[in-house]
Amino acid sequence: MDPRLRRFSRPLPVLLAVSALALAARLVALGARVAHQDEGRVADWILHYMTVGQWQYRPIIHGPFLPHVNGVVFSWFGATDFTMRLVVAVGGGLLPLAAYLYRDRLRDDEVIAFGLLLAASPALLYYSRFMRNDLLVAACMMAALGCWSRAHATRRVRYVIAGTLPFALAFTMKENALLYPVAWLGAGVLVIDRHLLAAALSDRGFVASVAGTVERWGRAVEARTAGAFLLSLAAALLCFLVVVVAFYAPIPEVYGVFGSPGSFVHVIETATVDTWHAFVDTWAHTGMSSHSTVDFLGRLLKILGLTATVTCTFALVGFVRERYGRGGTRNLVEFCFYWGAASIFGYAVVTDILAGWLATHVVAPLALPAAVGLAWVYRVGKRGYASGDRIAFRLAAAVLLVSAAGVGGTAVYTSYAAPQDGETNPLVQYAQPAGQMKPTLAEIETVAETNDGIDVMFYGEEFYNANDLEEPPTLNIGSGGYQGWFARLPLPWYFDRYGARVGSTTEQDVLADRQPPVVIALEGTADDVRASIDTSAYTERTYQGYQSGRPLVFFVRDDASAGEVNATSMAGAANVGSTTNASTASA
Repeated sequence: MDPRLRRFSRPLPVLLAVSALALAARLVALGARVAHQDEGRVADWILHYMTVGQWQYRPIIHGPFLPHVNGVVFSWFGATDFTMRLVVAVGGGLLPLAAYLYRDRLRDDEVIAFGLLLAASPALLYYSRFMRNDLLVAACMMAALGCWSRAHATRRVRYVIAGTLPFALAFTMKENALLYPVAWLGAGVLVIDRHLLAAALSDRGFVASVAGTVERWGRAVEARTAGAFLLSLAAALLCFLVVVVAFYAPIPEVYGVFGSPGSFVHVIETATVDTWHAFVDTWAHTGMSSHSTVDFLGRLLKILGLTATVTCTFALVGFVRERYGRGGTRNLVEFCFYWGAASIFGYAVVTDILAGWLATHVVAPLALPAAVGLAWVYRVGKRGYASGDRIAFRLAAAVLLVSAAGVGGTAVYTSYAAPQDGETNPLVQYAQPAGQMKPTLAEIETVAETNDGIDVMFYGEEFYNANDLEEPPTLNIGSGGYQGWFARLPLPWYFDRYGARVGSTTEQDVLADRQPPVVIALEGTADDVRASIDTSAYTERTYQGYQSGRPLVFFVRDDASAGEVNATSMAGAANVGSTTNASTASA
């Protein structure tokens, strides 16, 4: 091989190139998709948090990582759909580098295949372009396990602490981080069980084999190494506690944490004990996971079958070859297969909403045994080419090309061609608005910049809010639906960014009197709006809202979107609060 090309056969340079391409794939047109309901809800709360300077843990919007980090991003670069998703996109783009942490357990071609799957898997790509914690949790846990694998392989205790940082960060992102140690425990038990079974079937017998294994472990761990390891464990626990407290501590109370012993204890207790109680009260005592497990399992398997066919198929190939091959089973490969398989059933049991983002927690661990299977096919083809076995070479090449085309084609379709189409894209969750709404939103931004008085009027009972000045209300799971602010999502995220004055009414006379620059209504009540405004002066557009079967109709007055001020709207602005309960947006 040409020495200049030899470096590209080593994992690190290849993974750096793969990660650069992964970053580019995640950043291109990152702000093109209209915000999902969850994205708009959390992002608008972040704007509110930035405005009032107060924050406390709300389990319904998950951990504090994105509110805190995106608050900084918004302060530096402004609040847009692009910057909203930037942190997650960067995390997804860097994820392929985590494969390098597993180089002690995998062959070079397996490490490269692992990185490629982490970069290109459709579910991982799609939710790297989505402001949600799931991809970040999966990435942190893959990095944490990789660091701890390095610690075991190299006996370097610094990797113990290095792995604790992403592990702790995962617990600041989303509560399902708790499920990862549970899955790891189950996978570890199955791996140990295989060793015990092998010991029982060996010539030495079960007891002698286990005793010999324990003796070898004891000789491998020197007293000095054991002491350093215990010290690193203490440092890791301290690191975990510091990260959790730093993120979960309430604001502004945290700023006075060292003011007095009482303040210190209060902040620590609030960030740990109170956080745990809030989590348990929301996710364990409210019945939010009441659903048909069989139904959820079938739907999750369908999502995986349509978007992760290659990963799941080759994960099974890699596991079977590793488990029953002649070369012996590597614990890590078997462990990750059990971990991924357990996640499929685990999330079908515990999740409250079945959505495509759950696939990230399955695809990430299965990518490792899948890389083993893909690399084996690659080696078969390579040996066939070297030996002149055309059948083996062509068959392996065809399998790899078809697999690459399947992954690439699915990734392009789901993330770029149809990122909002819930009918054909299995990764799209039902709360994703459909249609090309961005041009109309741009017109409303112009209205907000040039108009005086109410800029946007929501019409209908579902959108009505008695006091639009109040902060977004706490979500009431038992209310039977979202009212007011919640029903408008994700639009408040856009209107608050624009500084738009937003009102709501249930009276047709108000629309007739004010002729607002922008009126938004459900399709079912749009006739009331048409009967109340001068339709010849408005442009009407219909878009799918955040729930299936819930189209929204936008009426944008032509002179308002052109930047002209409407005198009628200005004249009525003084008493509009008493008749329409309208006001400026919350943030």
